[in-house]
Amino acid sequence: MEKRRIKGLIWDMDGTLLNTLDDIIGACNETLKAWGLPEKPKAEMTMYIGYGAKYLCHSSSGLEGDDLMTFLKDYRARTLTRDDPKTQIYDGIAGILERTKRLGMRHGIYTNKPQFWCEKLAKKFFVEGIFDAIVGVEEGKVLKPKPDGIEQMCRVWGIGPQEVVMIGDTPVDWETAKNTGCLGVCVTWGFRTRDYLEKAGVSEIVETAEELEQWIHEHSAI
Repeated sequence: MEKRRIKGLIWDMDGTLLNTLDDIIGACNETLKAWGLPEKPKAEMTMYIGYGAKYLCHSSSGLEGDDLMTFLKDYRARTLTRDDPKTQIYDGIAGILERTKRLGMRHGIYTNKPQFWCEKLAKKFFVEGIFDAIVGVEEGKVLKPKPDGIEQMCRVWGIGPQEVVMIGDTPVDWETAKNTGCLGVCVTWGFRTRDYLEKAGVSEIVETAEELEQWIHEHSAI
């Protein structure tokens, strides 16, 4: 087992820190309905998540060009005005954040979610100051699986990529870790099953928050 001096935990947001699935699917289906397009079942829509909102909107609507960008703008507006938002933090996550923070580990969020929306959710669901950095997307960009966000955080923190862990729930997060040269681990409580992750080549998988915390300690030289 590889052990490293882990100084930072970098988290995906959707499906890893927060269960945002019902709000994402609800907003997208509301937009499809408003545009006179057929709504998509949850199982199908789930597989479109993880690659950024533009990919989700294109895959669900089939639209291209200017129509797609207008649809995307409509979808994003609906994510902000949900009448009955269902998003909630996953069980056990707050405890891991607090305990690893006390060990001196940095926490970052690296997501293909819009920057402003990620910051808003972090402020709503997590203790102030628990995250040292948040890197989300600006208009028209998709970050992961590029290593840019992790490398940016490492530069600011003064540590190397080999000293951080990318924690996510999709093969995109695993690929991001590989592209960065850092450790990676995927969770199964998010938007992908263990079977899906294994078939995609993910070799480090945990089932519960307790298993994740144990994994962090087992792979750390601290």
